[in-house]
Amino acid sequence: MFISFEGIDGSGKSTQVGRLAAALRAAGRTVVLVREPGGTALSESIRALLLDPAAEIHATAELFLFTAARAQLVHTVLQPALDAGSVVIADR
Repeated sequence: MFISFEGIDGSGKSTQVGRLAAALRAAGRTVVLVREPGGTALSESIRALLLDPAAEIHATAELFLFTAARAQLVHTVLQPALDAGSVVIADR
């Protein structure tokens, strides 16, 4: 199962992610938490670049960076966790 929390910064996503993860773990489920962009070494590097105010990133390049970060996360974390039967919760 894949659950994604969406919302603007400061809206309480991380709080709700933590509460849901705790409840699912208490019910005996294996839970994997991820954030986007991020969640892998490469994706965290991309996140740092995207958040760098000094980086002048064209909109198309930004789109491709977000897509690259997501692809890395899907292939190295999300899909293996889902294949193993874990619940994956994304903080976006």
